[in-house]
Amino acid sequence: MPRSFTVERENLPEVVQGWLRAVNLGNEELVEIIFTESEVLLRRPASPQLREWARGISDRYDKVFRELAGL
Repeated sequence: MPRSFTVERENLPEVVQGWLRAVNLGNEELVEIIFTESEVLLRRPASPQLREWARGISDRYDKVFRELAGL
């Protein structure tokens, strides 16, 4: 199963595009949308070094999200 996927901005639901504009990410080329147990995080992609450090934590969240989503 892929660990990430790409969605073109125009294919995002209008409410998600509104979230991006509200947090000043509306013009960013790449934006991460992260689902946790209790929140949705919107952010600019982290540096490769920070992503490597956080991989173990995001792996745990990915597993929980897959279980919740039935994937």
